[in-house]
Amino acid sequence: MVWLAGMSGNLVTVACFMALAVGALCASARTDSSRKSARFTVIPPGPVTDKIRVEMRVAIPNESLDERSYEVAFYCDKVTSNQPLGRVFVMSSPGGFALARMWWNTAGHSGRHKLIARVRPSPLEPGSRPPTQALTWPLEVVASTTRALPLLQGGWLEPLGLSNSVYARDRDMEEQDLRDLLDAMKRLRMSVLLVPYVEYQGYWFYPSGIRFHDGDAGERVESQYFDFDVVETVLSQAEKHDMHVFLGLGRSGDVDLLWEFDKADWKERNQHAVDIATSIAKELWERYGHYRSFYGWYLTHEMNDLKRSSAYYDPVADFCHSLSPDKPVLVAPAGTPIINKESLAASHVDIFCYQDAVGAGYVPYQYTYIPESRIAILDEVFRGYRRLHEGTDKHLWGDLEIWEMDGSKGY
Repeated sequence: MVWLAGMSGNLVTVACFMALAVGALCASARTDSSRKSARFTVIPPGPVTDKIRVEMRVAIPNESLDERSYEVAFYCDKVTSNQPLGRVFVMSSPGGFALARMWWNTAGHSGRHKLIARVRPSPLEPGSRPPTQALTWPLEVVASTTRALPLLQGGWLEPLGLSNSVYARDRDMEEQDLRDLLDAMKRLRMSVLLVPYVEYQGYWFYPSGIRFHDGDAGERVESQYFDFDVVETVLSQAEKHDMHVFLGLGRSGDVDLLWEFDKADWKERNQHAVDIATSIAKELWERYGHYRSFYGWYLTHEMNDLKRSSAYYDPVADFCHSLSPDKPVLVAPAGTPIINKESLAASHVDIFCYQDAVGAGYVPYQYTYIPESRIAILDEVFRGYRRLHEGTDKHLWGDLEIWEMDGSKGY
């Protein structure tokens, strides 16, 4: 099992993720209106405690051939013209996006709220009544003595975990089983779902039209693993419950990419991985971008050294942001990541979801397979992460592992 504890900005919130297996038939194409309308995303999505800050993001598409400027005013619960939480003025190039961002401190605001973003063109012509969009996001703020909510708030949805070849089952899970699983997660108040990959070494978990070539080997044989669309099933069922889904782009068959920087062919491998990731992201957005439950992206390649890993992370994150810049990009660093404030602040990734490495009993550069040996140092490990994140406006989350590993058997 995996829990995910989320920490937002300089302060900590919790989203606990449970390692669960994760699929309807053909996915719908994205509607044109999803591109033309502004989008509003709050990070983390909630519920949160009254000890953190949340980030509000509004992405405003500009379909015109001219530069456009906008005013975005943020409110809590109701629009009062003279008392917004704040105003942001942003500009968009032709065919691009304007991105308005603001952070809100939840202190003193326990209860159920509605965050509001009002978007209108700027500057206004005298006497004109400009078109205005009002976007809303429900947010529950819980009074707490800690920054983290001690609740199970999300789950990792492992596509291969649907198969009886991975976990002991009488049969592979079917579409209705998966929908029932999400229903159960919702009853536990889990609100965030993370699909680690949509493609895994030649197998797809949605009906993809992408085919990749592996050098002299020619076209790689690809096939859909199940006879239903895992991605669409997760997104559609999550939408019924107002849940939020990260879609993972996978490791493109190269699981050691961000650990082998000194290999002679690394730049070529990295470019290949970037090309695969951006192709998949483009297809996912075109097929599923209309779902409100589509919350963000997960870059599955696991890093140890952030500065060097940014050669992969940054171009992929930039591409994902180009599709809708309000959608956050998440990575899950390894147990002893090499990061400093400069590399963290410069990264194009939004959320760093650090593995707590309890399952393997990991102590710096050693697997003890004794969970207590890692638990004993976790306070200092996460205090160190918090110090790094202060002042960077990067979201600090934590991937909490609640499984045990058997070193004698490899797992």
